[in-house]
Amino acid sequence: MSYTVQSERRFQSTKTSSKEIATKIWKRREGEIALGLFKVGWAGERMKFAELCDEFLSVHSSMLSANSQRNHRMFVKNLREYFGHRKLADIYRRAIEEYRDHRRRQPSQRDPKTPVKGATVNRELQCLKCMFQFAVTRKYIAENPASGIRQFDERRERPTKRMLTVEEEQRILDAAPTSLRVAIILLVQTGGRTYSEGLSLRWEQVDLDNRVIHLGGNVKTKDSDQPVPLTHLASDVLLEWKKEQGSQSPFLFPSPSNPEKPIGTVKRAWKSTLKKAGVSYFPIYNLRHVFCTRLSWVAPDAVVQRAMRHSSPETKRWYQLGLVDQIREHLERVNEKTYEGGQPIQNRDSSDREKNTQADRERRGKNQPLHFRDTRRPAEQVLEVEACN
Repeated sequence: MSYTVQSERRFQSTKTSSKEIATKIWKRREGEIALGLFKVGWAGERMKFAELCDEFLSVHSSMLSANSQRNHRMFVKNLREYFGHRKLADIYRRAIEEYRDHRRRQPSQRDPKTPVKGATVNRELQCLKCMFQFAVTRKYIAENPASGIRQFDERRERPTKRMLTVEEEQRILDAAPTSLRVAIILLVQTGGRTYSEGLSLRWEQVDLDNRVIHLGGNVKTKDSDQPVPLTHLASDVLLEWKKEQGSQSPFLFPSPSNPEKPIGTVKRAWKSTLKKAGVSYFPIYNLRHVFCTRLSWVAPDAVVQRAMRHSSPETKRWYQLGLVDQIREHLERVNEKTYEGGQPIQNRDSSDREKNTQADRERRGKNQPLHFRDTRRPAEQVLEVEACN
């Protein structure tokens, strides 16, 4: 086939003996040229994936938060090991799907007996998609090969969300060490995200006089950058914690090894606390769900959205817990209104045919509950049983 690019006529084989297929390839090439998607000598034909990794981390990731930069470095490390030697133009959709399945079969670093979770693979695929989109923007490749890659269903791996009762909360607080106890109270009373809005807070962000927390710029979304009000309980607990801690660290929860840094993780302490308290395990992030659920009991959606610092009020439904109990309560109200205090539905075998009278039918017509009764005579029932046997 022949085509013209940048006032230059070029010839290229379609690598097929079918005239129909060759015509389709030629028309596609003409369409790519018309849309500006075809370019002679794309940089991706010479550029290796490892070079894209370095450029992506230095240009794109450097503009993100510290947590996002750390996650990108971790994701890029695994992606570089698999795709690093390949040219960008040689990475197709099938190769990415093979990486997805290969990564899913690999053993986890924390527990070599279990494979890598689907959620981890999904995060890496999202990072890979972002990297290829960065390459498309810079005209290294024509299209993003990671677009439309099917990801794993994370809901099968996540622990079931459950509501925290007041009695369980008290048992957890009694079993928790002092620093974790303060953190739990803070998260339950403010609904903050575990690390970015809780464990990594500085004292300079906490205004105990006005009972407000100023999160600053290190937040997940723009709507998250709003003052967080403190209740009397949270304010009193933080005031006592500040007096006990003194001025040893600028952080509310400093690292045990280096007071100049915030604590890195509380996963081990959280698991041991739940085990000691006799409460089944759930992620500490679920305390944010507990906060949202309790607040939704007494506050309208607008207040809940503001307290959770969500961009949309629809996000609330993903955080609410205990809806099963609320649905059951409303179903009971439906039964009370439908049957107006009548007898509940009964499923029983009545051998007395005289009970099924016209008076019973009239009473059932007056909003009385229905009865699943067998109105046949006993002799007819015996005959049916014998016939079945």
